[in-house]
Amino acid sequence: MHRNLSAFISATLCLSVWLAGCSTPATASSLVKILPDNCELKPGEQMPLALDGIIPPNASIQWEVSDGSIVFTPPGLNALFTAPLSPTIVTVSVSIASGTPGVNVPITRQCKVMPANNAAVPATASDTGILQTHPTGFTVIISEVMAYPCGSMDFKKWNQYVELYNNGDQPMDVRGLWLVDGGDLPGTPDMIVAWADRQPRLSPADNTVTNTTVIQPHSFAVVLSPIYTEGENPYHMPYQFPAGTVILTIASSDSLGDDYFGMIGDGDSRDPLALYMGSASIMDTVISTYGTPTLSSYVHEIHDNRLDNIPLDLHACGSAERSDPNGKDTFENWHEVPGGSPGDAPY
Repeated sequence: MHRNLSAFISATLCLSVWLAGCSTPATASSLVKILPDNCELKPGEQMPLALDGIIPPNASIQWEVSDGSIVFTPPGLNALFTAPLSPTIVTVSVSIASGTPGVNVPITRQCKVMPANNAAVPATASDTGILQTHPTGFTVIISEVMAYPCGSMDFKKWNQYVELYNNGDQPMDVRGLWLVDGGDLPGTPDMIVAWADRQPRLSPADNTVTNTTVIQPHSFAVVLSPIYTEGENPYHMPYQFPAGTVILTIASSDSLGDDYFGMIGDGDSRDPLALYMGSASIMDTVISTYGTPTLSSYVHEIHDNRLDNIPLDLHACGSAERSDPNGKDTFENWHEVPGGSPGDAPY
């Protein structure tokens, strides 16, 4: 990314000068482009992007990518692109909405995701039939699951959560990743979104971050039901989240998972869990797991192999927490936490 730093700074300065009062009128769309000129990166790598040119006053700017993810904040002059986990060509597009004529939108360009040098490209079901966990370049893991929430089934829907941990040195965007459990009756997969996407006016706790899906290095995010704040006594659990915890939720439904036991299950109905890239029906790349599930390219085929003691047989109100973030998904690397500890672990 260092080779593009000069171009990135140059574009930022150019646009900053314009915002400060440059009076040059907007001209043709060819005068606005996306930097850097050379957009080549490895799977999972991140690259800063910027607009270079004259942007109309009070313009609304929206960035999108055809694969991977992109993060930007208003006014949207700069963005951070995270490449997908497999080599491909990604189309980056920027829509500029303004009443000022002269800017043709959207503006597009392509970025090339190249195979990583001396590193295996993440395997997918479509090319090997075997899914790889912890793929190269993606450092988010399932670090804790509230697998036996307090209360009857009427209350569990509020109390279930899945904690994610970024075990790497770069921010990671988990928007669009999927969570699915595997039981006798597998639930419907849940796509991860920001909490504010579903509950823009409600916060689950003070000092939490609700408007992003980006997990900072060595930091936590917690996936909650979008109706977590509506929990009722006596078994509503107002969890204590450390300041700065990113709160996530799911794109549809009001509970994590749609089978009878929700996302995780309870008691003897111990369900494994998978975090993956793909769709509601297909697993392209598995990012992380809990419970050593048996996997295939088809989401509905996830199940526990029943050959070990994991998922853990927990006590009521207990969660399963990963002991070593660098360790594998094995029985020895998980322990029970009475009451749970969302957003916190001894890492």
